[in-house]
This record gives sequence, structure tokens and C-alpha cells, in this order.
Amino acid sequence: MKDLRLWKTLSSREVYASPPWVRVIDDRIELPTGRIVESFHRVLLPDYSMLFPILEDGRVLAIRSYRHGAGEIVIGFPGGGIDAGETPVEAARRELLEETGHSATAIEPLGAYITGANIRGAKCHMFVAKGCRQVAEPDSGDLEEQELVRYSKAEIEAILKEHRFHVLAHAAIAARALLDWKPE
Repeated sequence: MKDLRLWKTLSSREVYASPPWVRVIDDRIELPTGRIVESFHRVLLPDYSMLFPILEDGRVLAIRSYRHGAGEIVIGFPGGGIDAGETPVEAARRELLEETGHSATAIEPLGAYITGANIRGAKCHMFVAKGCRQVAEPDSGDLEEQELVRYSKAEIEAILKEHRFHVLAHAAIAARALLDWKPE
């Protein structure tokens, strides 16, 4: 394998900020070849947690809702920003309860992934939530109008194969969770 080297950040300056939603950073960097790049932009978004909830009966709980970034109604999974002082798993539990009214007997990590290779974007902490059952009414308090839907494993596989997850993070968590799926 080739010995690859990291880029060196020589300086950084914030060119735009709208806390807590987004920061744009302009870096001056040095490549491993010694070449200087005077302006390389990164977009920093808040890190978040997302869950793939499996109900007690083995079906998957999903959310149908309008997502303004996609400009359409999408099939997705509960998730949201990690509050100050909160761990990713704590945020996942809170989001599951807020968005679906469900709790889980177990929440297991599926990994954490950067959403944009060069710009960074956010870090998405993915979890599978097992043994989910409803304990309250959903109350996300967000701008979301949503519908909770329940799918079999086969239906989730079909949605994934038919490209009906319109947001990459939702397709990714479904694919990642299906890799580890074991019959109960």
C-alpha cells in the first residue's frame, strides 16, 4: 500500500456562521507535495445521532415526512442533533422518544460517519435500537409533520433496492443495519 500523508492546515478563518446550524471555514493548506492551496472551504454542520428502530414484533419503525433539503416526502428514521453535554447514544434515546414515542431495550452502535469527505459536513452516529415499544405520544417539537410507518425486513430491503430512501443517511443506516440483522 502507498504511504499516504495528511494535508497540513497552515491557517483557518471563519467566513460564515449561523450558530448552531452551520459554519463555513476557509483553510490555507499544504499538500504532501509541498503545493500550497490558498483557499479550501469546509462546511461544518452539527453532529447528530440516527437510529434504525426494530420493534418488539421484528418490524422496523420508520418515519414519512417532508424534508425541505430534499424538497419531498421521504422515508427515514428518527434522529437529530446532539445537545451540549449529551453523548451520541443519549441523543439517540432522546430522539427516539421525541420523534416516535418509543423506547428501546437495547441501543447498539453501527458506527459514526462523516457526511462529506472533503467539506466534512457532520458526523452521523448510527445506532440500531432493538425491542422498541411505544411508551408515549411522539412530541418532536420540530417543524415536522410526520407519519410513523412499520415495515418488515423484506419491505426495508425493497425500499433500499428501489432507491426510495431519498436521503443518503437514511439509505446508509438501513444498509448498515441490514448487514448485521439476525433473526430474533
